[in-house]
Amino acid sequence: MRTNGLKQSKQTAHSKLLAMVHIAAQHLDLEHGSFEYRAWLEKLTGKSSCKDLTDKQLNDLVNQLKQQGYLERKITGNAPNRPTQVQWRKMETLARQLGLGNATTSQFATFVKRVTKLESPRFLTRKSISDVIVGLEKWQEYKKLQNEHHDKDKHAPRTPLNAR
Repeated sequence: MRTNGLKQSKQTAHSKLLAMVHIAAQHLDLEHGSFEYRAWLEKLTGKSSCKDLTDKQLNDLVNQLKQQGYLERKITGNAPNRPTQVQWRKMETLARQLGLGNATTSQFATFVKRVTKLESPRFLTRKSISDVIVGLEKWQEYKKLQNEHHDKDKHAPRTPLNAR
């Protein structure tokens, strides 16, 4: 077979695992090589670069990322009103930050049903997923304000009731 002088590359198991780690980082909006990416990787593996990992360590990391839902494939269809991959990623990132897990958990499905009246996240449209994202962002802001208010109350001086 002639290759016209071009090198044909076979993707090795190691490079496939590396690609999967990078895909998971993209789902978390972590830029490859950034400080956040390296801190995330070090938290998970104890090493700040994938090149320092053995094949077994890399395989274990990929399995861990799969279990956490960072490497799930979304079947969103290609109809014009289906959510985009960007919308799915944003929604799942917000859901994880709020402790709802990924789009397959019952807690997340309950939130989606409450916001959109849809039985399952898989029925989301571009419009309805936007409503879910806005709901998650508002909830996140609410929790942030609650934490700030709680911290402020902790350090505020107490005044007696009869002095008010």
